[in-house]
Amino acid sequence: MKAKEKILVVDDDPNLRKTLADILKVKGYETTVAVNGAEAIAAAEREMFSLTLIDLMLPDMSGLEVMARIKAISPLTEAIILTGHASMDTAIEATGRGAFAYLLKPYRMDELLQKIRHGVERKQAQEEILRLASFPRLLPSPVIELDPAGEVTYLNPAAERLFPELSAMGQSHPLLHGSGELIAALWQGKQPGEAAHEAKVGEATYELRISYVREVGLIRIYVLDITQRKRAEEEIYLLATTDSLTGIANRREFSSILARELDRAKRYGTPMSLAMYDLDYFKRVNDTFGHDVGDCVLQALTGLVKENIRATDAVARWGGEEFMVLMPQSDIEAARNAAEKLRLEIAGHHFDKLDKLTVSFGVAVFEPQDDLNSLLKRVDDALYRAKAQGRNRVEILASEVLSK
Repeated sequence: MKAKEKILVVDDDPNLRKTLADILKVKGYETTVAVNGAEAIAAAEREMFSLTLIDLMLPDMSGLEVMARIKAISPLTEAIILTGHASMDTAIEATGRGAFAYLLKPYRMDELLQKIRHGVERKQAQEEILRLASFPRLLPSPVIELDPAGEVTYLNPAAERLFPELSAMGQSHPLLHGSGELIAALWQGKQPGEAAHEAKVGEATYELRISYVREVGLIRIYVLDITQRKRAEEEIYLLATTDSLTGIANRREFSSILARELDRAKRYGTPMSLAMYDLDYFKRVNDTFGHDVGDCVLQALTGLVKENIRATDAVARWGGEEFMVLMPQSDIEAARNAAEKLRLEIAGHHFDKLDKLTVSFGVAVFEPQDDLNSLLKRVDDALYRAKAQGRNRVEILASEVLSK
C-alpha cells in the first residue's frame, strides 16, 4: 500500500495549526506540526515531507528562512507561505526563493487544498524526472525505492515481476529482511556512499546495492542476480575444504580447525583431545575386492563415525585410510571412552562384502606446552604404537611419556 504524503504545518497560532492538521488528516494526508522555525527544521531532519505550510512570521525566525533551511535538507520538498501581512514584494521574494505558492490569511480552504494538491503533484513529478534520469524503469534488473519510514514507494517493472508481494510486505519481505540497520545507517549519514547486502529468496541469492539519494530523499536499491556466482563460490569452497570421497573435512581444512581450537584451549585453559585412526590391513581390502569396494568402505566408515561422535566434535580425512577426530572439552578419560566406543562400533559393524573390519586409534590430549606440530606428532606416535601393539586397540600418549 502506498504511503500517505506527509505535510509539515509550521504556525505559532495553536488554533490555526490544529485546524489545518485536522483537515489535512481528513483529506488523507499525514501531518506533523511545529510551533516555530527550530521545531520545523528539526522535523525536516528527522523525516521527509512532500510539502510544508509555513507562516511567514514565526517567533524565532522568518518563514522564508525556515523554507530555505528545509530545502537545503530536502530540495524537492515544496513550500506554501501563509501570511496575514501581504505585499507584492514579499510574494515575489517568497516565490523567487523557491516557494510553490503564497496565500494571504484568511484564505479559502478549498483554494489552499487545491494548492496543496498541486504542490504534492509537482514534487511527485520532480521525483519521477530524477528517477527516469537514472533509468531504473528501463533497467533489466530490479530497482526498489523506500521512503524515510521504510515504506516501499516504487518498484520498477523488473522488481514488480520478480517480487510481486514486495510492496505489501515492505521490509518484512525476504529480499529486504536483515537490511534494516544498513538502511537506517544510510538515512542517518553513518554509512557513507553505497552499502551492499546479500539476501536469499527461495533458492535464489541476490546482492542489494543500497544508497541514499539525497535529491529525492529516498533509499534506492539495485538488485543483482548472483545465484550462479554464489553456487560457484560454494563449489570452490567445498573443493578446497572437503574430501571429495567422504564429504568430511580434508587435511587442509582440519588443520585450520585444529589450530583455532588449540588457540582457544590455550587461551581459556580448557581440555581438548585429538584422535587419529587408521583402518587395519586396508590394503588387503583394495587388493582383494578392488578400489571401488574400498571407497565404499571408507564412506560407510565415515557415516558410522559421524553417528557416534558429538555435534561439537570434528572428523576429517587426514590422508589415504587415516582419519582424525577433534574432541573439544574432552579430557583424557573422555577421549579414551570416545575412542574405545568408536573402536567397538566399527569392530561390530558389518560392511558390505566384508566380514569384519577393525581400526587402530592413537589419542593425544592437549597440554599447555603443546603447539600444532607437537600435538600432531604425539597423536601420530600414539597411532604407531597401537599398530605395533597388535592393532584394533586404543593407545594414549602423553608428552611426559615422550620425554622418558
